[in-house]
Amino acid sequence: MLMTRMASFEENEGKESIRICNYFRSDYVCLNVVRAIVSATASYFLIMVLYIYYNIDRLLQEIYTMDLMAIGRKLITAYVVFAGAFGIIAYVVYSFRYDRAKKNLSDYNYALRELLNMQEVNGNG
Repeated sequence: MLMTRMASFEENEGKESIRICNYFRSDYVCLNVVRAIVSATASYFLIMVLYIYYNIDRLLQEIYTMDLMAIGRKLITAYVVFAGAFGIIAYVVYSFRYDRAKKNLSDYNYALRELLNMQEVNGNG
């Protein structure tokens, strides 16, 4: 039973847990937060391009009556909120993933010690 659980862990979530735990916690979380913010930035600008493309006729008709500075401030504020939300969510998610991987590896190491003790008791060690 113990060896079956260990083999299952090694084949499934064990590989991912080992990959995650090769980083320090702060490095792993920071790297993934930066990736999330870069993805959020690309997504935000893609959304803006699509919005402009969809509304190009109206925007060109009203360009001279718009307060471009106010629109610019709103767009920048929206970007900061959007990217900030992505960053915070990524921090929480990747902190949780790192902690879970660390716990899984700790449990696995405990099972390895238990298996070693069983082998020593049986005289196989």
